Amino acid sequence: METSRTLLALGVTIALLGGCKKQEDAAPAAAEPVAAATAEPAPSVPAPAAAEAAAPAAAAPGTRFDLAALPVSTAALPAWPYLVPPAGYEFDDANRLQERTKDLARIPVWTGGQLLWVEGRVFSDGIENADGKTFSRFELAKGLRQQIEALGGVRVSERSYARDFYAANEKALDDFRQEFDDLQDAYWYDKDVDTYAIRRADGVVWVVLQTRNEDAAVLVAEGPAPTAD
Repeated sequence: METSRTLLALGVTIALLGGCKKQEDAAPAAAEPVAAATAEPAPSVPAPAAAEAAAPAAAAPGTRFDLAALPVSTAALPAWPYLVPPAGYEFDDANRLQERTKDLARIPVWTGGQLLWVEGRVFSDGIENADGKTFSRFELAKGLRQQIEALGGVRVSERSYARDFYAANEKALDDFRQEFDDLQDAYWYDKDVDTYAIRRADGVVWVVLQTRNEDAAVLVAEGPAPTAD
């Protein structure tokens, strides 16, 4: 009888020890979801939104161009058309430049957010490399830019308008592009083209310059301050 009681007590003890062991083994498994739940709601960092806000916004069509914000240039202007192709380059019609000037014309100027119409004297022509000179888009653009800046010019745009804006002004722009065919591509949509303004006490000189991989085109216009279309 005593032996049976001893065996029974031993069995209960083993059972109790087994239950404690199971609880200890189960404890880490129960803790894992809690730790995961705690790590889940880590604070989000709105980095993309901050980056977008910091990036400069492109000028939207209709943004008013402030001509008065440009400095007035007092630099002496060279002979018309005020620009000379750098060494190794020449105007397409170098032998008859006078024929490339209209005493009075009306041309559009894109300022990056606004289309202005300029009335006055206008010169336009293509530019190519001279015999034996390898054409360099960078070299030509740099040489002309330095001339323009020496005259007090400021670049106001380096890209043409968007396709929707072109469509909204297609008739007027196409009339201009047919008359000034050297600048047709410069006045297409989504094109790389530089527009400079040289503000003078008695008016404004505008330079529209497009340099491509094998040739270039330039337009110089001078007249009174333009009006928005």
